[in-house]
Amino acid sequence: MRYLVYLLLVANLGYFAWNWFQPSASPLEVRPAPVPPDVHQLVLLSERSTVAAKGAPGEPNEPAAQVRSEPVAAMEPVAGVQAEPQVQQAAQAAPTVPEAVAAPAENICQTLGPFLKKHDVTAVFALLARNGYQVNVRDSDTRVPNGYWVYLPAMQASQARRIVADLDAHGMTDYFIGKQNYISLGIFSDKDKAERRLQEVKRLGYAPKLDQRYRTRDVYWLDVDGRGTRLLGSEVWEQIQSQHADVRAQRVSCE
Repeated sequence: MRYLVYLLLVANLGYFAWNWFQPSASPLEVRPAPVPPDVHQLVLLSERSTVAAKGAPGEPNEPAAQVRSEPVAAMEPVAGVQAEPQVQQAAQAAPTVPEAVAAPAENICQTLGPFLKKHDVTAVFALLARNGYQVNVRDSDTRVPNGYWVYLPAMQASQARRIVADLDAHGMTDYFIGKQNYISLGIFSDKDKAERRLQEVKRLGYAPKLDQRYRTRDVYWLDVDGRGTRLLGSEVWEQIQSQHADVRAQRVSCE
């Protein structure tokens, strides 16, 4: 067994020595295929300087400063192919923009009022109905002005008696003492008259107040469906305003 190992070792050494001293084979030379003389070679930008320095095959070398870049010839249309039909086809293929669709008329519903008298709301209802409006009558309670009140606020009973005695001495007898000893100095339908009474009492050295009075009463409203027919700005609305200047229009939901 030992001799076999020695034999293999000597064989390996001999094979290594034979490969080491063997002359290396020169690589095969690859020659490019010849290019016809009427065909220009394709030169990369990174190779321009090298080619310009060495010169093209078969041509004498020229200095690098004399190398001229030839302008690239413009591409000519291929025979038998016309550009105009392509433009027409592109124009035909372009998507057409749809025309703007007219927006539907806005639905505007309104309520008209308040009408204080029933025969007034009846007349306006008939006017709207004759002109094609859909109308509903609705009644409700509301506070309406009911004159002006001049008074002295609540006070002690002794003070109230002393003040009314002074009023009697100055000829002001149209008063009365109410709850919590306030002194009512008059209720007036006209504001100017209420202002005159206020100034008379002030001249006596007191500080009266003037408030507007209200009362609750029934009023009427007309709910107008404006879908399809506009009311504001129309001749019908102008006629209503000329007869009922206090009537106003409020926009409401059509639901």
